[in-house]
Amino acid sequence: MRPTLLRAHQQGPQKIPYSIENVLNIFKKGARAGSSELSVLDWDHPIHKQPYDFGDFSKPTIMKMEKQRELLHYLRLEQHQFKDLVAYRKKFVPPTKDQVIAVRHQHYQGEEHPSSRRISIRVPVSALPLASPEAVHKFKLLAGARWHPPLPDSLKHPHEVKAWKVAQGEKDEGVFEMSCEVFPYDRMNEKWCSDTLEKLLKEANDLKKETFADIPIDTRFRRKRLMKNGKLRRNITFANYPKEWLPAQAQPEAPAQAKVQA
Repeated sequence: MRPTLLRAHQQGPQKIPYSIENVLNIFKKGARAGSSELSVLDWDHPIHKQPYDFGDFSKPTIMKMEKQRELLHYLRLEQHQFKDLVAYRKKFVPPTKDQVIAVRHQHYQGEEHPSSRRISIRVPVSALPLASPEAVHKFKLLAGARWHPPLPDSLKHPHEVKAWKVAQGEKDEGVFEMSCEVFPYDRMNEKWCSDTLEKLLKEANDLKKETFADIPIDTRFRRKRLMKNGKLRRNITFANYPKEWLPAQAQPEAPAQAKVQA
């Protein structure tokens, strides 16, 4: 890279005759052509009035300076504008029993990302407005793989089991999960998920057309996923072995009271 004019002017307290030919010669042949007699303190010279183009810094140095400016920008915001945001502070209110749908958004601190428009919803089936057990069965069939059967308590966290029983009661019908990223904006995807859930509920509660009572619910996909993640494999022990598969001499003896009653 050619040296800038300002760097070439810092070689000595010399003076150059002020003329148009000399200035044009400097611009054509470079700063070294006329820097031998140019004074550094001569600020009236047109060379010193050129805009500074950051030619003395490397690209990593300039990037580091930009990061420092960005950090100072947010520090100024914290110092001067955060005090005004106290008026918009809201107290956290836990969701009620009617607010059962959890909506999950993804953001990357203002940066554009394909996953930022992805929306997922999660709701327990026992909290949905389903009229009868037949409607619950039909909803599970219509949901397909988006319905997750309830996990055993051994796979759940103790606090999660306690919170579930407090919110939904002892009955656990599993969880319905659905996501969408087809539309360009997250609100549009959220609206599509909401409309689809309403259509599923309307169709499940309509038992006049078909109840699908003779169709069993297939949970093999959920078991396969648990086996793949290793959650179901670690819970299988010798205590889970079916006792009826044992030979007759290895089966546990019945209590004495049971024999007397027999």
